[in-house]
Amino acid sequence: MAVAFAYPQTEQSRSAAIGDGAAGKRPTRKRWLRAATVLFLIAVVTNLVIISIMVNRSNTASTVTAHPQTRPQSAPAAAPALPPGLATTFGEGKYVVGTDIAPGTYRTTGPSGRLDCYWERLKGTNAATDSIIANNLGRGPATVTIDNSDGAFQTRWCSTWYKVS
Repeated sequence: MAVAFAYPQTEQSRSAAIGDGAAGKRPTRKRWLRAATVLFLIAVVTNLVIISIMVNRSNTASTVTAHPQTRPQSAPAAAPALPPGLATTFGEGKYVVGTDIAPGTYRTTGPSGRLDCYWERLKGTNAATDSIIANNLGRGPATVTIDNSDGAFQTRWCSTWYKVS
C-alpha cells in the first residue's frame, strides 16, 4: 500500500505529475536521509583533510629546554660526585639518572622509524603519569636537559641520544 503526501497542487503541477512521472514527485524521506548521510560523510572527510594539513604544517624540529636557567649564586654548590662509567649515549629504554646515565643536555636526530620520537623526564621509576616532569613527541631532532634532581629518563622510538654538555 503506497502512501501519498497531500500537497496542494495547481492544475499545471497536476498535469506535470500525471504526464512526466518523476517531474512532479516530492523527495521522499529515504532520499533526504541519503542526502544527509552523503553530506555528513563529505563533512567528516573534509575535517580529516584539514586536520592532516594542520599536523603536517607543524614545526618538524623539536627543541626543548626543560628547566629555565637561573641566575648563578654567589658561591655555586659543588655537584655531588657521580659514579664513573655512566652512559653518555643511549637508545630506547628507561634510565635512572646518576646510576645509568649522567645528567646533562642530550640530543637525538629524531625518530628511529615511522613513529614520532617520544621522551619523558621522570621524578622516579614508577609508571604513574604524575611522575612526569616534562615530555615531548616530535618528528625532528630533539634536545633535552636532564637535571641532577630527575629520577629517570625514558625514551621511545628515537634515534640514539648523545650527550652534548
